[in-house]
Amino acid sequence: MSFLKKCAAFLLAGVMTLSCAACAADTTWIMKKGELEMPAGVYLNNLMQSYFEATMEVEDPSKDVLKQTIDGKDASEWIKEQALNATKESMALCDKFNQLGLSFSEQELATCQTQAKSYYEQAGDNLEKNGISQNSIELLYQITYMKTKVFDAIYGEGGEQEVSEQEMRDYYNENYIKMAVQTFSFPAEPQLTEDMSEEEKAAQQEMYDMQRGNTYSSAENLFLQGQIGRDAGKDWNEVLNQYKKDNSGEEEYDMTTNNYRLLDTATTPLDKEVVTALKEAEQGEMVKVETDTMIAVGATTDINADPTDFEYVQSAIRHALKDEEFSQMLLEMAADESFEINQDAVDRYQPKKLVVE
Repeated sequence: MSFLKKCAAFLLAGVMTLSCAACAADTTWIMKKGELEMPAGVYLNNLMQSYFEATMEVEDPSKDVLKQTIDGKDASEWIKEQALNATKESMALCDKFNQLGLSFSEQELATCQTQAKSYYEQAGDNLEKNGISQNSIELLYQITYMKTKVFDAIYGEGGEQEVSEQEMRDYYNENYIKMAVQTFSFPAEPQLTEDMSEEEKAAQQEMYDMQRGNTYSSAENLFLQGQIGRDAGKDWNEVLNQYKKDNSGEEEYDMTTNNYRLLDTATTPLDKEVVTALKEAEQGEMVKVETDTMIAVGATTDINADPTDFEYVQSAIRHALKDEEFSQMLLEMAADESFEINQDAVDRYQPKKLVVE
């Protein structure tokens, strides 16, 4: 079944009937374009998500969110605007999905159904109180899959704007490293309070100093083992496995474990000091870096030694190169004035009517 038809089918059950005897207007849908309709349940879910986002944007989240302002706007209007924009983006995705002639496999549809059922079992009570059916949640999971499919159809192999292998290779060689790192975390600083005796404070400080000293000595010992191993012709991975075996207490530790991991230095959340040191070091050269919270000991190896490494990260590289462009494209598509908005539904489903638990 095409998504267009599935979306029309979801329309019948996408939003649950709320108590409103005088509702003559059809508010089961929020947006349409031709035969493509977006059920109101999707908008209601976005309304809830926008409300929770608003709690982090207002000046005082302990007070009534809807009585405050965000970016100079009434919070209620801000929530509605965010929810409507998110729904427009979903609508644009659905539209592009259909334009590209894409579809879901039976397995993908079954996965979305299973995920929706599981989520609804956990949060269904609150969703139901807000008029959001399990079908709408299932549709939202489909839209998430849809985003990946549309991205791949545009930038993947054979896509409208295919990212060439050379572009990916250049990004890979410029930004990726293959590293194996062992970290040693510093202990938390002692919490010295006024009601402690001087002896208690001294004992706490002494314990902290000892633990911090152990962190330095452990890191230094491994660093030296790595250097000695390198001089003896051993790979850092072998040295690190021996260290892990010695400190794991497991006699059956697998010494063939590969500790090396590919890392995109342009996007990683790893400490900048550690990433910079590893990237600037020669392959196999031991690196020891101290940050505010830890000491990292590690080394890198050749990222092109195993051809499957590049193949493994091609999708991630496409996203690194094109995610920003894709997001901008979605914003532009979401601004499509041919989308008909059901104002009756927008007026009916107000933030003040949300049941927030």
